[in-house]
Amino acid sequence: MAEDTRVDDMPSLERIVWHKLRVKRGDKAPYCGFGATRDALAELFAELGYTLGAEIGVCRGHYSETLCKKNPRLKLLCVDPWAPYALRTEQVQQAHCDEATARLAKYDVTIIKKASMEAVKDVADGSLDFVYIDADHLFESVILDIIHWSRKVRVGGIVSGHDYCCDYQSGVMAAVDAYVKGTGIQTWYVTIHDHSPSWLWLKRR
Repeated sequence: MAEDTRVDDMPSLERIVWHKLRVKRGDKAPYCGFGATRDALAELFAELGYTLGAEIGVCRGHYSETLCKKNPRLKLLCVDPWAPYALRTEQVQQAHCDEATARLAKYDVTIIKKASMEAVKDVADGSLDFVYIDADHLFESVILDIIHWSRKVRVGGIVSGHDYCCDYQSGVMAAVDAYVKGTGIQTWYVTIHDHSPSWLWLKRR
């Protein structure tokens, strides 16, 4: 995918997304196609030629591994502080970090053991092909992640994330809805066929 994607390239990019997610005519945003799954999203990144992405919130590294398996050319930034919270003690989080590091060792990943708002400072604006946000699920954290990590994605890239659902302590739906409404995004998608759906849109500006 060329780095100098223009706004007038968007219709063709949107058609690729619609085809991959198998969106049917007559749907309304957020679009939920027959093929809309998290695995399909990882495949979409590969089919669009994306080679540099970031996952924010890695835990044990399962989806990072999926992203890399589906896209062998991918260079992935894996951002997670693995800090203790609630019932996840320091020992538990360190075990998760060790598991993720081992799982991803054979792929072209960079493990960044920092909080999201610290890590984002080290990434250049417009440098990423995509971001996938799956970190702290409280509204304030999600909205900050979307605002700041969106800036790191180039025009023609994809801003996305996990858990567009009403899970415990989840502010994801409210944050995504607020951002979409506040910025005037009219075309966006939800992988409705996943137990915990993902959300995404193409960055236009």
